[in-house]
Amino acid sequence: MRALLLTAVAVAVALPVIPAQTWSTTACGPAAVSVGDYRQYEGTGSGTTPFSFTVTVTTAPGCTATGSVAYATEHISTGPADITATSGTLTWTDSTDAKLVVVGVVRDGTPEPEEAFSLRLHTPQNLVITRDRGRGQIIDDDLPPVETGLDGGKICWRYESSAVEVGVHTNTPARAPITVHYRTVHTGSNPPGYYPVKDGIITIPTGSTRGTATIRLKTEPNLPDEQFYVEIFSPSAGTLGLSRVPITVKSKR
Repeated sequence: MRALLLTAVAVAVALPVIPAQTWSTTACGPAAVSVGDYRQYEGTGSGTTPFSFTVTVTTAPGCTATGSVAYATEHISTGPADITATSGTLTWTDSTDAKLVVVGVVRDGTPEPEEAFSLRLHTPQNLVITRDRGRGQIIDDDLPPVETGLDGGKICWRYESSAVEVGVHTNTPARAPITVHYRTVHTGSNPPGYYPVKDGIITIPTGSTRGTATIRLKTEPNLPDEQFYVEIFSPSAGTLGLSRVPITVKSKR
């Protein structure tokens, strides 16, 4: 029986060339740009209330925006003296970030109906406008008058609490967020046994009448009794009622 000798022979096999994989992506055409609405109280007193309109761009997945759009205020039911005329140009360079346009609404103390104006987008460059007008709704805070005040003074025990919470209220539910600033006023000669507040902000949300001013206490047991004041100022709507109240802090000793 003759043995068969099997010899391994290396054979060069020509393999087909496979081209590099390519992925199909959506072409990045001009981004869409639009402006939103803004609703806020007019404000009472001197100066202006900022109305902040958000301008956004929308692109295809994986794309960014490069282009510009102009903007300008237009009157609907306002007069020239009611708002600060505003115009300009917003520019995006390889970005999708939203931008803000702030329009100043002139405050006054005259009861009047609600008013409105618009912020109009125009003259796009490499952008497509999908919403060209944002409505600025001005809520009157003089009819009925909006008043914001503190609830009253408080007495608290230092070792029972690490903070004092002082209530703030409005006389009518907020029709848009109402902000009011607050600060502490030190009256003693010793260093304060609390962390002073120079300019805190309280926000009363839409539909609510309540907010809270918070002051952190120092908790060292050897601190003496003390009294200080909490004061509110610069409300975004209406006027102030009770604007300053005493806070008495009792120590453990």
